[in-house]
Parts: sequence; structure tokens; C-alpha cells
Amino acid sequence: MKKPKRPPPPLCRKLVKLDVVSSTNDVARQLAEAGWPEGTVVVAAEQTAGRGRFGRRWESPRGGLWFSVLLRPALGPEDISRLPIVAGLAVARALRSSFGLEIELKWPNDVLIEGKKICGILVETSFTGSKLDFVILGIGINANFEPHELSEPISSCSTTLRAELGHDVDLEALLFSVLRELSACYDALLSGRGEELLREAEELMGFPRMARVLSGGRELVGLAIGLADDGSLLVKSEDGRVEKVAWWEATVIELGS
Repeated sequence: MKKPKRPPPPLCRKLVKLDVVSSTNDVARQLAEAGWPEGTVVVAAEQTAGRGRFGRRWESPRGGLWFSVLLRPALGPEDISRLPIVAGLAVARALRSSFGLEIELKWPNDVLIEGKKICGILVETSFTGSKLDFVILGIGINANFEPHELSEPISSCSTTLRAELGHDVDLEALLFSVLRELSACYDALLSGRGEELLREAEELMGFPRMARVLSGGRELVGLAIGLADDGSLLVKSEDGRVEKVAWWEATVIELGS
């Protein structure tokens, strides 16, 4: 006898399943602008124009889990800026609980296994003046394909669930697992427990560690010592100064032990 399927998580009020799209974030944005509710989830089998931060290409072949979640949070700027890290934490929790994998986080929004990227996250917002209209949270997990199916140099610094586990996974079960963890993290954020989430994420980021960061057109080299309350990276330079680097304007080029 088949076990009954678990009900969808709270953050999955409407589930839109598509075959090939340019980007699930693009579709989710169209639905958001048409008035669809928080908890709308858009999943695609393949993306032809998936993207990461700063417009970087995100390769999304069949076999991966590519989805976007529409949020309409009543959050202040500090909590909104925590969202990429909170989403990464939710994915890390789901991969650990589902498969027993050892997961690392790389500031601000990458999920790694033994230094190789298995998941990327893209947060896009829409404002009317200073009022937040909605947030699109895009998540891409490399699942049922081999790393060599990605182009270089992406393939050499990426991994997949098939490569790590030796078998394919149930993508719908994985989707619901991530959404359950995301729902829990989102509820914590809405209830004022964002700092607890950041402290949990810090443990998976392995601070302190050396970092080379590009921020606003300049390079910053120093010791990454932790996260500020808004999720910004705290980098200590050789002269002892501690600089706060915001995720939306910076990228970590290297992160050493």
C-alpha cells in the first residue's frame, strides 16, 4: 500500500508546474504583478535563461530542482536583507535532514558540499517608493544529473545530489522538504527571531576565515569574522578595522580556511 502524500507546506498555497521557461523568477514576477498570493511556487523542469546574482548565468538542465517562491512579507529593511542567508539555511536544513549530507554555506547565498556548489539562491524585490510590494525567492538545486553536464568552469566547482548520493532523488519530495524548512525559517523571521537564524547560519559558514571580497568596484582582503545583525559580512583588515559589507553590492571571490 502506498503511503498517503504529505500535505504541501504552508508556503505552497499555489503550485505552478511548468516544463521549459526562461526563468522561474520571471514567471513568479508576472504572477506577483497580477496579484497572486504569497506562497505561490513556480517550478520548472528546465530554465533557458536562469540567472544568479549580478546577472550571472545559472545553468538549469533537466534533472535539477528549479523553483521560485512569491513572498509578500511585512518586514523592515534589516529583515529583508537577511532573506538570502535565511533561504540558504533552509536549504541546508532540508539537505541534511533528507539525505544526511554535510552542508556548508558560503556568504551570502551559496550552499556547498565539500567546497563545491550544489545550490544557488537569488532574491529579487519590487518596491513602490519605499513600500515593499513583494519578494521573489529563486532557488536552484543541482539534483539528478552529473556535474560534467554543466559547462566549464562551472562544472569543476559544482556538485549534484546524484554525484554525492550515487542515485537520483524524488524532486517533489525535495521541493516540499525545502519549503517546509523555508516556512519554519520565514515564520521565525516574521516573529522577530532573525538573529537566531543568522547565528545558526554562521556556524555553517565556518568563521573566522580569510576572504577576498569585491564590493562597489574595490577589493577588500581580510578575515571574515561573522555576520552583522542585517546579514552583512564583517571583514577585519590587517590594520584591525572591521568593515561591514552588504550582500547586494558584494561578492566573495575567494574564501580560505
